[in-house]
Amino acid sequence: MAKLSAEAKVGLLVLVGSVILMYMTFAVGKYEIGEKKGYRVVALFDSVAGLDAKAAVRMAGVKIGTVETVELENSRAKVTLRINPNVKIGRGAEAAVKTMGLLGDKYVDIVPAKGTEGGRQPRERSGFYQDNERLEVTASPSDVDRLVNQLSDIAGDIKQVTASLRQVFGSQRGEKSMEDILQDLRQTTANIKEFSYALQGDGSELITRLNDLAQNLNGVVNDNKDNLKVTMENVREASKNAELALASINEVTKRIDRGEGTLGKLVTDESMYTNIDSAAKGIADYTSRVERLKTTIGFRSEYLFPKFKNYFTLELKPRADQYYILELVSDPYGKYSRTETTSTPPGSTTVTETYEDKLKFSIMFAKRYGNLAFRMGLIESTGGVGGDLFAFDDRVKFSLDAWNSNSKEPNNTRANVKATANMFLTKVLFLNAGYDNILNRDRRSAFIGAGLRFTDDDLKYYMGSVPIPR
Repeated sequence: MAKLSAEAKVGLLVLVGSVILMYMTFAVGKYEIGEKKGYRVVALFDSVAGLDAKAAVRMAGVKIGTVETVELENSRAKVTLRINPNVKIGRGAEAAVKTMGLLGDKYVDIVPAKGTEGGRQPRERSGFYQDNERLEVTASPSDVDRLVNQLSDIAGDIKQVTASLRQVFGSQRGEKSMEDILQDLRQTTANIKEFSYALQGDGSELITRLNDLAQNLNGVVNDNKDNLKVTMENVREASKNAELALASINEVTKRIDRGEGTLGKLVTDESMYTNIDSAAKGIADYTSRVERLKTTIGFRSEYLFPKFKNYFTLELKPRADQYYILELVSDPYGKYSRTETTSTPPGSTTVTETYEDKLKFSIMFAKRYGNLAFRMGLIESTGGVGGDLFAFDDRVKFSLDAWNSNSKEPNNTRANVKATANMFLTKVLFLNAGYDNILNRDRRSAFIGAGLRFTDDDLKYYMGSVPIPR
């Protein structure tokens, strides 16, 4: 066998290396020999920053072609896409420039229109893009520089916030405030947990007793309806007599002014000054006792999902541990009506249930023992009882009320038990939330609300601030 010469070996090595280099060049550069396969689709973008020719075209993450050219047309980027011949793009598809990963290469993503699947041919040929047609909908890539600037602005804002927090809570006073807040939260959680345990242990017995007490109070009110009517008649008669008495007093006053009769003569006597001074002192003493009567007016509205329930409250407190509550309530479920309609034929019965807004009133007597207060009387026009638990210098109040124990309304026959939590944000503004009608499954509802509460001092301040026209 003849041996190759050194020159032949070198030539053969150069030839093999040239073939390998040519193959790698065509493979890496993605050059094609002969006529290119597939068809072209043109898309216009506002910006294709980072997208170059030979970039991939993908649909659902699968490569379906390449970017053939990137040109400028009327201040917009014209991108020509070479799509594989076996892939059909339905009309209405959207083209978007995206990035593979966080720092990967740019590529063009084809998103099929809703109701079509890429690559599956519909019955009509006109449903696909043809050669050299344009995509109607395109989306340009996000501007990274703009995003970086926005993130920089956000970072600056966060830095200012953290600096403010450092100034507030970094000092000894801030640390003390945080400790006080955490201590208050722990105490509140402990009170709620203790109250929950008390309800779990004695809740059913307490509700039973409240139902019995509400039934007894309701019975007392029903038994004394006739007496109330007689009392109102007596009040009317007394009012007529008072009018006659006032007319008589007016006549007597005129005679005194003229100096007639015994009283007229006594008025001109200087010895009456001493008696009048004593009477004035007595009146002043009585007036001071009346001024000690504290008056509070409140308004609140509760959202029962999806209706509102509104309250107007007047509280009279002659003593610190004893007060009276008068309340007017606008109840969206106040009036219930049921209508049964029988159609003939076939004789089926249709039941219609409706609720109407109705005004109700509450009159309660309350007695307070430390942080606990108990109430009894009329709640929303029926007999009822309630209790309050005060915390944090009366800024937080937990209430439990029960009334309406003899309702004839279907799915609402049990007593209406309501649990409420109130928190005063300021001296005047408060928020409340809770659960209404707990015992009746079809009528129970959570609620949230807000209200205003004005004391004597608040009313004097606001009334004094109102300008009086001259």
